[in-house]
Amino acid sequence: IDSSFVMMKFGALVERQKISLWGKNLGDEDLDVVIKVLEESKVLEVIDFGSNKITLTNDKFVNALAHNRTVRGILFDGNKIGAEGVQRLASILKSNHTILKLSLSNNQILAEGARHLASALVTNRSLQFIDLRNANIGDEGAAYLATSLKGNNNIRGLRLGGNNISDKGAEKLVDVLESNPVLGGFVLDDNPISDLLKKRYEDVRSKGEDLRSKREVDALKMTIAEKDALIAARDEEMVRMKAEMARIIGQIDSLKSNFESLALGNSSSGGKVGFA
Repeated sequence: IDSSFVMMKFGALVERQKISLWGKNLGDEDLDVVIKVLEESKVLEVIDFGSNKITLTNDKFVNALAHNRTVRGILFDGNKIGAEGVQRLASILKSNHTILKLSLSNNQILAEGARHLASALVTNRSLQFIDLRNANIGDEGAAYLATSLKGNNNIRGLRLGGNNISDKGAEKLVDVLESNPVLGGFVLDDNPISDLLKKRYEDVRSKGEDLRSKREVDALKMTIAEKDALIAARDEEMVRMKAEMARIIGQIDSLKSNFESLALGNSSSGGKVGFA
């Protein structure tokens, strides 16, 4: 374990929004301080565990992460996380809906790990960016992810480079991207994919980007239209209120005139009332 991490104190970490523990040679048994920070921090948003020896088999750490509601991004690039670790992580994602970015690149999660992650994506509606580069998920893992993303409208980026995905797995991903254009593009570089499928993927991704841009413009137009309608309604209400105020003032003036006439009549008769 890196001696600089040993010197870190809880008080020095608990107030940070971002914590980088990259390359500290940390194992699951070295996370006591991090666990306490996860449990008590009110401001932590990003934590980088890159290039360590973490396997996600520390129950206390997994539990602390599951109950944390401030962390938005968590990076485990280049650790020793396998399918079992991803299974624990997937259980977190099924209940934690604050994590937006998850990075597991350069971990051997294999197809089984992709299956566990895919199961979480069926119900998780917060995760937007996932990095699974060089995770060795293959065509089988790609198929698991494609199935889980059919009804997911939240993913904006899924990096799958260097996963030995052939046309068999890539085609399933392109199919789901074509059927669900709300999804962001998948990055499939450094995979043995044919030029023909690459072209189809680029066409589908381009159409999806155009559609998302159009929807964003439409949403903006709708927002502007709603604001204009609200302003018009307020103006109409102001006109109505002014008319009502004028009516009330008119009634007050009429009552005042009647009262003055009555007072003048009483004055001219000397204030006496005669009887026939």
